[in-house]
Amino acid sequence: MTFNSFGFLGFFLLICLLYYILPRKARTVLIAAASLGFYALYSVRLAFFLLIYIMFVYTIGRAFQKKKSRLVVIVAVVSALLPLLVCKYLNFGLNIIDRAASIIKGGAYSHEFSIVVPLGISYFTFKSIGYLADVYKGKTETESNFLRFFAYISFFPEMLTGPIDRTDNLLKQLKEDGTKSFRNLEKGVILLLFGYFEKMCIADRLGIFVDSVYANLYSYQGIVVIIAIAFYSLQIYMDFAGCTHMALGVGKALGFDLPENFKQPYMAVSVQEFWQNWHMSLMEWLKEYIYIPLGGNRKGTFRKYLNMMVVFFASGLWHGAGFNFIVWGCLNGILQIIGMLLGKGKTFVYEKCGIAADSEGLRWWKRAGTFILMSCTWVFFRAQSLGEAIKIFKRAAAGLNLWNLSDGTLYTLGLNEKNFCLLLFFLLFITVFDYAKTRGFKPMEWVMTGHWIFRSFVFVVLLFTVIVFGIYGTAFDAASFIYMQF
Repeated sequence: MTFNSFGFLGFFLLICLLYYILPRKARTVLIAAASLGFYALYSVRLAFFLLIYIMFVYTIGRAFQKKKSRLVVIVAVVSALLPLLVCKYLNFGLNIIDRAASIIKGGAYSHEFSIVVPLGISYFTFKSIGYLADVYKGKTETESNFLRFFAYISFFPEMLTGPIDRTDNLLKQLKEDGTKSFRNLEKGVILLLFGYFEKMCIADRLGIFVDSVYANLYSYQGIVVIIAIAFYSLQIYMDFAGCTHMALGVGKALGFDLPENFKQPYMAVSVQEFWQNWHMSLMEWLKEYIYIPLGGNRKGTFRKYLNMMVVFFASGLWHGAGFNFIVWGCLNGILQIIGMLLGKGKTFVYEKCGIAADSEGLRWWKRAGTFILMSCTWVFFRAQSLGEAIKIFKRAAAGLNLWNLSDGTLYTLGLNEKNFCLLLFFLLFITVFDYAKTRGFKPMEWVMTGHWIFRSFVFVVLLFTVIVFGIYGTAFDAASFIYMQF
């Protein structure tokens, strides 16, 4: 049941109604029951797995009250991580061993298990490990209320695609039973609708074009493939940002402030800045629980770069069990290190050429360069294997074929001319919207401080746009979010 399904809308409306009717002390029970029910609608069997897993983590956390030895925390973290390792990476590891055995001994080997990967396992596992680490370090107290702890780990708006919440945020708010107000409900619904707009009006249209090209890769080359590569970069942004805004909207409607996950990433002027603004909750988690424990930047330049590579290797592996994901993660780490090494050299060139380092013109060139680099790395993310990624690059370099821009080819890839032009208009809007935010524009504050007639107008415009250009548009098929697979 995805956010952009009618089933979820009914579920959300029911929970909202109960949330605002029930007394304050019953809210935690409602959130816990709603989260378990939401998961059970996906799979009753896996809902029992989730319940048992959270009971296990809760018990370990309680045990920390009596003993906080280093050995205990290592065993606890490994135990909490084990289901993720088995479900997502066991077959990947066995496949590597089988390939090695085939090379060394000859013949064919195949040891593969049929494993159902629980929904959101990467997210609730990282939340659990973060909780255990924070309890061990004394950053948070052991949670004694099981229902509250269950609601924190399994909070249904975050279950599909995050964000990865921390104990100092959601768990703290759950202890205060959230904040019930019409303003929160109003703001939450607007955020939810904006997320629908990003997902259903933009991301799904981009996906139609990208899928059409990649499904018939040998039929296209040059500019068409290059556009598909660029469109996928935008698709994954709109898809993931849309889901995040939906999660934030649902959370806000229920009185909870969830962490922001995106901050105009394609307005970044470097790969390093991009990753400071993309999937922020994951990057903060990796920094807090991997980068800093490894020494961070406290043990010299070489160790700093090595620690960065470990973080991005882990990021790649977290996203998927495949060499293409590992390459994607490592490429992002390498690009950041190169950017840091060239930092002083670029400053010297700017000074010699008389270019102001903070000029807006230069910043746009840097944004364009960053977008191109990130689009190239996303090829490995989108491809099913390293071989397919290389094939995509080869088709892009096979010949520009610039005439495809005007001969109607672009209108034969799942989107007719009107839908394609509408897509370009929406992309222009998002570009201007994100740029305005970098200049200090705060859209939600602007809307919420306006007159109720203006807020109603914004609501109607968003609803109308989603219904006309999303639900009844070319793109609607209640497609799963890209990040649900992680």
